[in-house]
Amino acid sequence: MATLCRRAMLLRGAAAAVAASVGAVAAQAPVDAGNTLAPWRPARAPRLDAIELLTGQRRTLADFAGHPLLVNFWASWCGPCRVEMPSLNALATQFAASHGLKFIAINHGEMPERVQRFLAEVPIAGTVLLDRSQAVFKAWGGRGLPATFVFDASGMPQAWAEGERDWGTPALIAALRGVVSR
Repeated sequence: MATLCRRAMLLRGAAAAVAASVGAVAAQAPVDAGNTLAPWRPARAPRLDAIELLTGQRRTLADFAGHPLLVNFWASWCGPCRVEMPSLNALATQFAASHGLKFIAINHGEMPERVQRFLAEVPIAGTVLLDRSQAVFKAWGGRGLPATFVFDASGMPQAWAEGERDWGTPALIAALRGVVSR
């Protein structure tokens, strides 16, 4: 009987700990998991290290200096990534023409061959980079895919969105326009 009571207390304690940790993660999430951008102002601009093109050439954020920048982390196995990519491509293309926006699509941890197969099915209208070690995504504070980060033309982090978005909605278009027009 004492063992059952002790087990029940341990289970209740574990459940409370899980609930508390879920609440802490939810408190860090963007305000609206729908179609908005949340402010993103890390203490310093994140780095873009150990990352390369499919051809093996390295890239840094400095390579995109002077342009507003949209950085999306994705994976071929991520269903929401596949769903959002067409609207993200359309928005990136529209803003490239009107605001000089650069779009970087960073694959999260996959082999180049798998990325190439995905691109044959779902073309990306931007620079595709590989985060093979998954270190960049973690360093930027990413927790779930897809995740999109927005920088102004001076290279300062401004906003982010985690989870699938419809990038063609008026709210997201207006939010992005507010960042890239600065």
